[in-house]
Amino acid sequence: MSGSSPSVLVIRLDAVGDALALAPLLAAFAERAIEVDVALGERNRDAFSSRAMHRRFVDPTGGALQANGYAYALVATEKPEGYRLARASGAKHRIGFENGWGKPIKTLWIRTLMTSTVVRSAGMDANAPHECEVLFELGRALLGPDPVPTRDPVRLRPLVLEREPAPDPRVAFQVTDKWERLGIAFDDVVACARGCEGARFVASAIERPYAERFAAATGVAVDYFSALEPWKEAIAAARALVAPDSGALHVAGMTGTPVVAVFPPQPDLALQVARWHPWAAPYRIVEAVPGWPAKARAAFDDLLA
Repeated sequence: MSGSSPSVLVIRLDAVGDALALAPLLAAFAERAIEVDVALGERNRDAFSSRAMHRRFVDPTGGALQANGYAYALVATEKPEGYRLARASGAKHRIGFENGWGKPIKTLWIRTLMTSTVVRSAGMDANAPHECEVLFELGRALLGPDPVPTRDPVRLRPLVLEREPAPDPRVAFQVTDKWERLGIAFDDVVACARGCEGARFVASAIERPYAERFAAATGVAVDYFSALEPWKEAIAAARALVAPDSGALHVAGMTGTPVVAVFPPQPDLALQVARWHPWAAPYRIVEAVPGWPAKARAAFDDLLA
C-alpha cells in the first residue's frame, strides 16, 4: 500500500446486493487516494471490479490479514465473523456497527472487539437512511464530516464492471427464484413477463429449475449465466431492468440502468424501499399486491417516457 495514505481493510461478508452498497464509500476512498483492501465472502467475491480496491481477499484468515499492518479495519457487516476477523487483523483502529440497547448483549460483545462503533437501529430505522448512507458512516474517521456518498453512476459504474459492455436496446427481466422466496406468485411473474415484449430474460445458472419452469410457461428463451461478471454486464448494458428486490436491482442501481423494482407487501414497505431502493439509477417501485403486473407495465412506461 501507498505510504502516503492510511492502510484500510473493509470487511463485507454478505450477498452481492449488500456488498454493492459499499460502492459510494469505495469511490470516496479512491478519490482521496486512500488504498483499500476488501475482505469478501465466496458469495460476493465478484461483486466489484478490480478497480474498486487495492487487493481482494476471499474468506481470509485473520493471520493472513495481520501481516498487512492495517491502520483501520471497517466492519461493514453484522455477521459475527466479520468482527472477529477485524480483531484478528491487528488493525489499530477497528470500526463497526452496534445496535445500542436494541441488542444489548451483542452490543457489549462488539465493543470488546472494536475500538469505536457506529450505532444503527436493530430493526428498520425510522429515519429511513439508505444502506449506502449507513455504510458511508464507517469511513468518517478517514473522510471527515463533509463528503456525502455519490449518486453519480459515472463514478460508480467502473467499480462494478471490469469492462464497459456494448449497449443493449432490450429490457432485461430477471428470472430468479427470489420471486418465490419473496412470496410473489409464479403466475403473476409470468403475467408480468408477457407484458415485457422483446425483453432479454436473464438467470443465474444455479437457478435453472425455476428458470426452466418459467421458460415453459412463457415460451421465451432464457439466457443463463454461470459467472457473475457477464451477468452484471447484461444488466448494466440493458435499456432497463425489471426485477424483484434482489442483487440485480443493486447492480442496476450502481451502473445507472433504470429499474422497475417489485417489492413484496409488508407493513414497513416505505422503510424497506428507503433502505434498499436502487441508489444511483432512475427507478419505480411496484408493490406486489393483486394486479401488480399491470402496475409494473405502467411503471415501466412511465420510467422510460
